[in-house]
Amino acid sequence: MRCRFLMAFLAAVSPSAIALAAGDGSEAVEVFQRTCLAQGSSFDAIASAAAAEGWKPLSEGDFERLAPLEHLDSSSRWMATDRALPEPVVIGVTKARRDGRPVETCTVAFTKVPIEAFLKAFSDRTSAEKLSEEPEGTWTSRLYVLIAGDRKQFVKLKYARSPDGNGPMAASSIAER
Repeated sequence: MRCRFLMAFLAAVSPSAIALAAGDGSEAVEVFQRTCLAQGSSFDAIASAAAAEGWKPLSEGDFERLAPLEHLDSSSRWMATDRALPEPVVIGVTKARRDGRPVETCTVAFTKVPIEAFLKAFSDRTSAEKLSEEPEGTWTSRLYVLIAGDRKQFVKLKYARSPDGNGPMAASSIAER
């Protein structure tokens, strides 16, 4: 159910829904790396970057379906443009709890990326260890652990492939506060 909402939300915020020029996936991984992993999922740092970059705030509601965890304490979300990508992306941060511990999350949602190329570029670029992979209908959810931004982070990649190998993806980092 959450996956259908994710796809509808991504389509709504980017109606053109064309494939990114990131043919090898590395540009999309770079955006995720720079925005979320290097920041260590820092809610405050990403909110400051959003203000400095002039990202357009999004209303509450639909973004929570993109967040990697349920039961959020707070969240902020924006439609952002990135010079590495021709299409805007949705970027959101949350404060939540994971196993009773306070965490911060950062999510970059892409309308359409080359899925296999993104996964390969992510693997090549990080020392992430895959912990799990779960199919959810036409969607797949993968959970990884890695050290980035000088702290341990979990990464959740949720994506759906289309017949051409592209598809929507939400890439999220989760780190303790």
